[in-house]
Amino acid sequence: MTDAEFRFFGPIVQHDIGILYNVIWLPDDFHAQLPLKKHPRLRIHAEINGVLHNGAWVPSRGRWYLLLSKAELKKRGLAVGDGVEVVFTIADQNHVDVPTELDDALDEDPFLRLTWQNLTAGKRRGLAYRVASAKTAPTKAKRVTEVIRTMRGF
Repeated sequence: MTDAEFRFFGPIVQHDIGILYNVIWLPDDFHAQLPLKKHPRLRIHAEINGVLHNGAWVPSRGRWYLLLSKAELKKRGLAVGDGVEVVFTIADQNHVDVPTELDDALDEDPFLRLTWQNLTAGKRRGLAYRVASAKTAPTKAKRVTEVIRTMRGF
C-alpha cells in the first residue's frame, strides 16, 4: 500500500449499464494522480464516511467508479443521492485474502501450492472468493474440492 492518502466528497449515484449499480464516481482530477493505466481496476483501502471499505476503482467509459452494494448502503444508513466523504489509499495490487480451508489444502500438495503461486492475482482472488463466500462449513469444504479440481486442470 502506498502512503499517499486521497480524499474527496461525492454523491452516491446509480450507474446504469443494463443493470443498476450504486456507485461513487472518482473525480476526474484524480485520474492523472493514480496508476489507472497500469492497474485499470485499481484496488484500494477506503473509508466511506469513516466506515472501512475495500474495493477497486472500476473503469467505465473513461471514468472510474467504486461499487457499493445495497447491503453496504443499508448497513451504513446511506441511500442513492447522499453525499459522502471518501478517503482512500492504494492497496497492494497482488494481495489475496485466502480462506484458511483453502490455504490448508494448498499446503498439503506442493504442486498445487506452486500452481496457486503462478496464477494471476485476479484468478487467485476469484478462486479464494468462491470458497470464502460459502455460508456453511460443508459448502466451504465442497468448494475447496471444486477449486482444487479446477487448479489441477490448469
